[in-house]
Amino acid sequence: MNRKVEILKRVPLFRDLNNEELEKIAQIATLKEYPKHSTIFMEAQPRTTVYFIESGIIKVTKVDNQGNEQVISILQKGDMFPHVGFFDDSPYPGTAQTIQNSKLLAIPIHDFDRLLDSNPQIAKSVMKIMAVKILQLQRRLQEVISGDVYHKVVMTLLRLVDEYGVSKDESIFISLPLTHQDFANMLGLSRESVNRVLNQLKKENLIDVSRKGIKILDLKTLQAKLS
Repeated sequence: MNRKVEILKRVPLFRDLNNEELEKIAQIATLKEYPKHSTIFMEAQPRTTVYFIESGIIKVTKVDNQGNEQVISILQKGDMFPHVGFFDDSPYPGTAQTIQNSKLLAIPIHDFDRLLDSNPQIAKSVMKIMAVKILQLQRRLQEVISGDVYHKVVMTLLRLVDEYGVSKDESIFISLPLTHQDFANMLGLSRESVNRVLNQLKKENLIDVSRKGIKILDLKTLQAKLS
């Protein structure tokens, strides 16, 4: 079977479509590969394409008025991006870069718009995904404005557990190879302040951090830190 169809079948947005419908989408889709640290698009550029991740991890960032980079989203296999602009002509809302070597399925935005017009079920699924993303952004906002640095870091770790955590033995592994700077940029904090909290949590045997991701060693105790 067409490789693009196989990829589309694993995308939540298209899971209810039959093979004939998937074949039609595959005809307007292009497979693209990006090495680690590649830029896929830049913030404020005209929006031309919607992407679906076959493999790899994508980081979406924005630059604030002070010139500081903020991490808006971390995306992985099966995710669609960007999540805005399907009903207007807005530009890309952020800069998308690969954290790992990535394989993407790309669909020109005009073709994707026609797809939404001709298939109400897909349009409905897009709106559901956008609603979920809004809730996630609200949670992110709560992280940024709530409490001191310690509580912000713990809250973010717990969110990453919910969104990306995989149970492994008696721990939970967050398979995101984020740098400490990436983590700090999620919260608009300095890398030094985030490092202090992460090191403290490591000393308490609550987490372990490596280049591959973050291991949560004691979830219940970590959750209790917010009570």
